[in-house]
Amino acid sequence: MQWYVILISVATTGAFGWFALELIGRPIRNFFDLRRSVRHQMLFIANVATPQPRETCVTSEQIRQYDTDLKNAREAQRILRNLASQMLTFAESERAACIAIRPFGFDPSSAGSGLIGLSNTLDRQGTDRAGFRKNVERALRFG
Repeated sequence: MQWYVILISVATTGAFGWFALELIGRPIRNFFDLRRSVRHQMLFIANVATPQPRETCVTSEQIRQYDTDLKNAREAQRILRNLASQMLTFAESERAACIAIRPFGFDPSSAGSGLIGLSNTLDRQGTDRAGFRKNVERALRFG
């Protein structure tokens, strides 16, 4: 074979490798960065107390505690909704990366939906919170 054919084939292979790495590799790295952020925030919100019902607050101390708990819950909801929108955007815009990570058990769309559900139940008493948390953990393989 001629030397220039080998040179062109090596350059073409390198260009295709770089293109594939940019098309798939960078979004996958972004997914794992986002996954790390979700994990960090889920550990953080595990300590966010659910506010007791406002109707049961009778003393000024209970009202102050309710206000503090509600403020913390609203901030956690804002953070979770932001992460959920990033996860859902990733699932919609990076189809090739989603196809590449799906065999490993990662599901960004399900994780985004679970984060939205978790954020909606964060300020209320109930058992739905644990179910949404488990869905997110399963979709991002935390457990």
